[in-house]
Amino acid sequence: MEISLLASGSKGNSIAVRKNGHTLLIDAGLSGKELSKRLRQVVIDENSIRALLISHDHSDHIKGAGVACRKFNIPLFITKSSYNAVKKRLGKIDKLNFFQNGYPFQFNKLLIEPFAVPHDSHASSCFRINDTETGRSLAILTDLGYPTRLTIEKIKYVSTLILESNHDMNKLINSSYPWSLKQRIKSKRGHLSNTQASKLMKRIIHDELENIILAHLSEENNEPELAYKAMEKVLTESKAKCNLLVADQYKPTGIIKV
Repeated sequence: MEISLLASGSKGNSIAVRKNGHTLLIDAGLSGKELSKRLRQVVIDENSIRALLISHDHSDHIKGAGVACRKFNIPLFITKSSYNAVKKRLGKIDKLNFFQNGYPFQFNKLLIEPFAVPHDSHASSCFRINDTETGRSLAILTDLGYPTRLTIEKIKYVSTLILESNHDMNKLINSSYPWSLKQRIKSKRGHLSNTQASKLMKRIIHDELENIILAHLSEENNEPELAYKAMEKVLTESKAKCNLLVADQYKPTGIIKV
């Protein structure tokens, strides 16, 4: 299994997961044109795309979903409540599939385990993806206000972790955002801060964890260096040897082997 974070942030999110020459897109918060551009940048053939999986109904995750499904002629996998919230924005979807949090399903040789997380959307899902051929696993953990017990259980012992590190608390409090928005972001249905991400990592770090990709950074309320240093401190204290990367809003990561 290989991955690339094509875009990560409040202006659009998308992740490509590739296995045996087939590609699964997770979220499509980019225009069709921009999504194709990012795929070309990491040399992923559009013809390899087999499905689109949606985490939740916020526009930075779904605004290009309908276009992507029609452009690539692929099925959409989404929760029913998320679909009902955005079906007018999606437009016509010929191949529609509903999944439920807590019920795993298969894609290619990948077992996808969706699980519910606390966020201010209709039904937010994060994912653990298990490679049934190699035994390796990926967890995608973004857009949540805090890690529940279920969350912690689901992300234990993964090989690669995509982890939200949305904001630096001091920068958020002193930002130009209205107080109501600040409260939303730092609430239990908001986003993980750098500090929360670091504390979570202390609880789940293990020797087989090879890659941590910090994701969904706020452009105004965070800086890549702040997120990186906060997590680096935890890894240094734990004597961990895993790779640490920060995903970008405007350019994809390289291909990362899970």
